[in-house]
Amino acid sequence: MTEPTPKILIADDEPLYRETTAEFLREEGYQCVCVEDANDALDALNNHRFDLILSDLNMPGNLKLELLNEGRTKYSDTPMIIVTGVPSTSSAIESVRLGVADYLLKPVKLDELLVAVRRALAHGKQSLNESRQRDGSAAKSDSQVAGRTDPNDSDTNTRGETTGKGKDSFGIDVVGQSQQMREVMEIVDRVAASNTSVLITGESGTGKEVIARAIHRRSPRSGRPLQVIDCTAIPESLFESTLFGHVKGAFTGAVSDQSGLLQAADGGTAFFDELGELPLVSQAKLLRVVQEQTFTPVGRDTVVRVDTRFICATNRDLQTEVDADRFRRDLFYRLAVIHIDLPPLRQRQEDIVLLAESFLHRLRAPDSPALGFSDATLDCFRRYRWPGNIRELRNVVERSLTLADGQWIEPADLPTTLTTAVAETESQGLVDDLAEISRDEALDRADRAYLDVLLQRHGGNIAAAARQAGLSRQGMNKLLKRHDIDVAPYRK
Repeated sequence: MTEPTPKILIADDEPLYRETTAEFLREEGYQCVCVEDANDALDALNNHRFDLILSDLNMPGNLKLELLNEGRTKYSDTPMIIVTGVPSTSSAIESVRLGVADYLLKPVKLDELLVAVRRALAHGKQSLNESRQRDGSAAKSDSQVAGRTDPNDSDTNTRGETTGKGKDSFGIDVVGQSQQMREVMEIVDRVAASNTSVLITGESGTGKEVIARAIHRRSPRSGRPLQVIDCTAIPESLFESTLFGHVKGAFTGAVSDQSGLLQAADGGTAFFDELGELPLVSQAKLLRVVQEQTFTPVGRDTVVRVDTRFICATNRDLQTEVDADRFRRDLFYRLAVIHIDLPPLRQRQEDIVLLAESFLHRLRAPDSPALGFSDATLDCFRRYRWPGNIRELRNVVERSLTLADGQWIEPADLPTTLTTAVAETESQGLVDDLAEISRDEALDRADRAYLDVLLQRHGGNIAAAARQAGLSRQGMNKLLKRHDIDVAPYRK
């Protein structure tokens, strides 16, 4: 028997976001009803049954979070996801206490939103089934029903993401042929089969979560959840409730029993992202779980035992944090049994083009005119320092695909900050080299750099480049021949 199509209520006062989100979710097979304020949302809820509420917080008619409070009180069986561009501690705490399925920050990527929706709908269906079972039979013990996830589910995280096995947070598998990445993947393959704790360090955007997912997918735990826990998103006052769960009445607003994130990771892997941001008090509470694999939900006296592997990531130097008494030494040694340090993209020259091509293949729409990168663009990629690492490269590729109107993505389609930085690096490199070379060689390099800029600007049009240089076409051809420059790549 075919199940009915899930129906989603989208409440947001931003027309572009509202309609874009609805169109995207409809293409994924969901029914969507859109409203622009809280009053219309409550009217819709009173007159129709919805499987999920997707709501902003800051919109007309919701000044005191009426939709959040009334929605969770009157429609407690309907999961709710908050998507807000103006987050606040008070609204986050209220959301957690009311049992909101997810709390996402704008701008949220559509693929992240989709996995949050899927997770919320699955959890809502599970809760409804459990409620029906309780109504028809004696209640089962907590150990039988709490915190379990279908072993066939894909990877999940604190935001409810269901990413699908084989894909990482950048939307591709691990890509790299550099010696540094080969060494990293050798370690990944060796540690995957064990239960050893792993600490992954590296600059922001280097792919720490990618490596964590690779370890999980290669491990015997791959059939169980990978629970991603963002340490920066959990207020210290809610750390225990969020991780360990709570029982009904444990605190004001605890209207029902709530499983914690660690219980959802039972049998799987808990990935603590931005571990270095955890306050010392929270570090002490985490240490016990790591050591004993047990915790006590807020408001309960009984201990819950879990079987969980711990993988953590940070862009901080935790050894320095330990020496400065900002990170517990005992927790550091517990979590850093295996230490994987990811190199920045600027040290992985062999991987830049591979990654760019991978992103291009994934992000390119079927009707996009752009088939690939021009040689000049790939040269820019190789010469750029990539301070934002792989995440920045992905954003550049996505932006370029949007702006490109020809068959090839050209330097003109790249952000000006990137091309300017490349030009400045080239100029500085030329200045630094002047003391080491002869005058003739310096003039020769300057000539070649000037011709390169001209040809890029004019798309390989020799006549136009000659006019700007104040040369005849014949003179320009002589210069090109002398420097052995082929104009064909510029014409792509």
